[in-house]
Amino acid sequence: MIIDAHVHIGKSARLQIEAGADMLVRVADELGFDRIFCTDLTALFYDMFEGNRLLAEEMRRHPDRIIGYASIHSTRFHQAALDELDRCRNDYGMRGLKIYSTPEATIAEPAMIPILEKCVELDFVVLAHTTPQECEFLLGAVPECKFMMAHAGGQPFAKGDWNRAIMAAQRFENLYLETASSTIDTNFLESAVAALGPHKIVFGTDTPLLDPWTQLVKIRQTRLDQQSLDLILGGNIARLAGLSS
Repeated sequence: MIIDAHVHIGKSARLQIEAGADMLVRVADELGFDRIFCTDLTALFYDMFEGNRLLAEEMRRHPDRIIGYASIHSTRFHQAALDELDRCRNDYGMRGLKIYSTPEATIAEPAMIPILEKCVELDFVVLAHTTPQECEFLLGAVPECKFMMAHAGGQPFAKGDWNRAIMAAQRFENLYLETASSTIDTNFLESAVAALGPHKIVFGTDTPLLDPWTQLVKIRQTRLDQQSLDLILGGNIARLAGLSS
């Protein structure tokens, strides 16, 4: 079973990408992915209500393939954000939260704490575009939250410092590293597994921003055993999101 934990659906002028559900499912078929976790770009960057609604429609069209992350584009919606997470879980059937942090709009602030607490209540897994330092702040406040660091530090905001990401994940039991990155660093995956164990690594591609074939090959072309690969490529996110086989 292969599950891609990091896919974007919709359109973003900011990122200059566009991807419809049918195209994403077709790509998943070509690569042998059983299921894909999707974030709606409208919800992530513009309008959480409209974007999450649009994603729910595509989930209904592809119920066996597309799993939804709820998204909020700011930590500062307070009760409205908590209500939206309730709606996404109870009405739409989403299984997690995706949130995006930047140097200009960090998520490492007190307003994020009630959101993480709501994710614990809803049994949501969180995928966050963030830095190791932000993860430490947030999990220091809500350590029981199931939290995946998107790109495992391999993005400009986090300065590509996957070694620092590994150290943060060593500190917190519920901090997991997601693999999508435009950098291909020799021994990243082997080093992360040696330090953390294969149960702490989650496969993602960042489709359509990154080439999913490259993201898959860099996982498969390692010296890891098949049991570890099975966990990384699908078993871990299935466990975290409470998916049945």
